Amino acid sequence: MGRMTDTILIRKPTAPPAKEVSAPTFTVDRPLAGLRAGIRTDRAWRSWQLIAGIWEQYLRRDGAADVVNVETRSQMGEMGADDRKHIGELADATDFAIVGLGTCGSCTSFTIADAVVVERHDKPVIAIVAEEFATHGRSMAAHLGHHDLKVLVLPYPLEARPEDELRQIAAEYYPKALELLGVKR
Repeated sequence: MGRMTDTILIRKPTAPPAKEVSAPTFTVDRPLAGLRAGIRTDRAWRSWQLIAGIWEQYLRRDGAADVVNVETRSQMGEMGADDRKHIGELADATDFAIVGLGTCGSCTSFTIADAVVVERHDKPVIAIVAEEFATHGRSMAAHLGHHDLKVLVLPYPLEARPEDELRQIAAEYYPKALELLGVKR
């Protein structure tokens, strides 16, 4: 029979928190004219695909020279690694990016992680999350050392809403997205 000890070792299954100093954030600080915008969508969320498509039209209407779209399909394995590579390419090819949608736990985690990738390329970015996951998104950004990552919070739930409501949300939140990005009107 084994010997019992008075000491129990408990290991914490998380990484240490990021330093108090936040990574830098960036702003567009000029009008959209001539800029290349990037939008990251997720195949899983019909609602965000519609909103992002409407925002693409608005960005072009408001003077963006081009809008580059990246749609992620996977978060793990080889496809997930390819998706993460595409986010770096999106950051390199654009002047700023809009990354969404965090409307579940894992999607929020990857939305924030992808927005951080763009920010690490010294580009303005906003992460789009649904209000149910705003706390998780901000906590994740802080954990990654990006305490000041710009997060735009949309209503929750989005996925069950009819198209006319989603169009209304797109119109209402687009100016807020531009404001967070620091776009000059």
